[in-house]
Amino acid sequence: MVISGQVNKVAFYCRMNHRDRDYEKYLDAVMKKLKVVYGEQEWKLKIYFEVASGADPKRKKWNLLKEELMAGRINVVVSVRASMIARDWGQFLEFMKICEDAQAEVLCLDAVENAAGIYQRIREFENAYFKGCERK
Repeated sequence: MVISGQVNKVAFYCRMNHRDRDYEKYLDAVMKKLKVVYGEQEWKLKIYFEVASGADPKRKKWNLLKEELMAGRINVVVSVRASMIARDWGQFLEFMKICEDAQAEVLCLDAVENAAGIYQRIREFENAYFKGCERK
């Protein structure tokens, strides 16, 4: 959760393929997105960059980011698009649940492939589909 008047911690998660490794080209867009969504704030930016498959559950930076989220050390996660977070649905849902539990918002630079919107639609579907059922 972003708190006005304090330095908020933002994680930029950028997983790229073997051909494109220039994550720095997104940094200005990350800061602009934060300003548009939250206004003028102070940010401490930490970059989690790796060249790895989005289906690999053993990604080092991805797992480190999850640990940081669970420890409450991240207020916002920014990624370019949802598929950059994970290409495996189970991993994507796990990550978004960790963010939800940590009250850390997830922003994507790509409005079409916005992780928060995708996760919200999945949660709405789950609630409608399982309405009246006991779920664990």
